Amino acid sequence: MFFARFFAVSFLVASFGFVASAPSSNAAVQKRQDTADIATVLSTLQSSTNTTLSQITSFGQAGTATNANIAPLVDDLITSLNTASSSLASLETSSRKARRQSEDEIATTTADIVTDIADALGSVVDALGGVIPGASNLDTALNEVLSGLETLLSGVLTLVADLLVDVAGLLNSLALGLTLGSLGL
Repeated sequence: MFFARFFAVSFLVASFGFVASAPSSNAAVQKRQDTADIATVLSTLQSSTNTTLSQITSFGQAGTATNANIAPLVDDLITSLNTASSSLASLETSSRKARRQSEDEIATTTADIVTDIADALGSVVDALGGVIPGASNLDTALNEVLSGLETLLSGVLTLVADLLVDVAGLLNSLALGLTLGSLGL
């Protein structure tokens, strides 16, 4: 009789342990939160670069672009990219696969950011003699953002690259080799 009670209590404790150790739905919620956090970082990056990029484009359209007025704007872009890279680095990597729709949205936003940067700089590259001031630092900062995204969402850069095939020539003419390399273009 003692053994029957001991066995019943042991079974109850063991059952409770299995239930307590079962994965909860928090993992799925956490992954959605992770992709939401990534989307928030990218949205913030896009917002912070829009003003700078419109100023660069204005100089390009007016034909008044010089190293003196473009260099500080490129520095602003680098600062925004470095902030985004740091924000991405602070997010935790999840081992679960993100929803495909989330990855597509993140890839589209990333491609839009890269395209906007390339288009704005492309509008002034000729006026600056083919050399963008701070281009190598900009390339490094942009590459860090892309690397951070790939760390968080493995395979997302393949989606981004597919969206940027038409922009690859412009990225090449701007000497953004690290960015091209990360994207496999």
